[in-house]
Amino acid sequence: MAHDIVFFLAPDDETAAATYLGGPGRAFEPVPCHFIETDTAIAEWDMYFEEPSAEVPPLEQLHGWPLPDWVTAPLNDGVEVFALPRRLPRALASASSAELEELADRWTTRLKSADGTT
Repeated sequence: MAHDIVFFLAPDDETAAATYLGGPGRAFEPVPCHFIETDTAIAEWDMYFEEPSAEVPPLEQLHGWPLPDWVTAPLNDGVEVFALPRRLPRALASASSAELEELADRWTTRLKSADGTT
C-alpha cells in the first residue's frame, strides 16, 4: 500500500515519465491521496465503468481485471508512474454525481472489507 499518491493527467507517456524523480509539480494540477493501493484502485474504478453496479464484485473478478500499464519501469524506490486505461479519465469526467457516489460507495465497501471493518 502506498502512503502518498499523486494523481495527475499528462498529455502523453513521455511527459508522465519525465515526472518520475521530481513529481508532477503544479503544472499538472495533481490530486493527492494517501494510503491506497493505486493499481487495484484504478482497476476497481475501471471495472465499475465497464460494468456499473452498486454491488461489489467478487474479489476474484478484481484480481482478474487488467492492472494499469507502467509508464516507467517499477523500481524499489516507492515511485510508480501508471497510465490509466484510456476510457477511465473520460468516464470519470462525464460521470453523473449519482454514478460517482455509487462508485465511491462500492470502493469504500471493498476497502472496509479488505481491512476487516465491515
